[in-house]
Amino acid sequence: MKIYEVTDTSLTKDEFYAMMKNFLVIAKEVLKLDRLPKIKLVDEIIMAGEQPSFGMYVQGKNILFVSLVNRHPIDILRTMAHELTHYKQDINNELNDNSGDTGSEQENEAHYMAGIIMRLFAKKYPRYMLLAPFKLQ
Repeated sequence: MKIYEVTDTSLTKDEFYAMMKNFLVIAKEVLKLDRLPKIKLVDEIIMAGEQPSFGMYVQGKNILFVSLVNRHPIDILRTMAHELTHYKQDINNELNDNSGDTGSEQENEAHYMAGIIMRLFAKKYPRYMLLAPFKLQ
């Protein structure tokens, strides 16, 4: 194993969107998605009375939210992979009122699939692992 130094300190919006496009190709293939939901990139996700979260899929609305502030680009993509798994579960009518509970079958599957997607992405695009947490320019 080699030890690398972080070489990039930030991404431009165009660079981030190019990375996301490469990621979405892999995620779509792994999850066997014909189409993607609407993806909203936001500063933060605030849900009154709910556990704080970096991502959220809105069941039945085909939309997911991912927060960007003070995060590593790879972590943002991991969150996106997790929420895309919930989107796939929604398409397959596998979501219920308890799907978001810690330890639920659906939540565990979303963690599992996000891990697989991220390993495939990192293998194909290892340079993104060298990025530092970023601020969009």
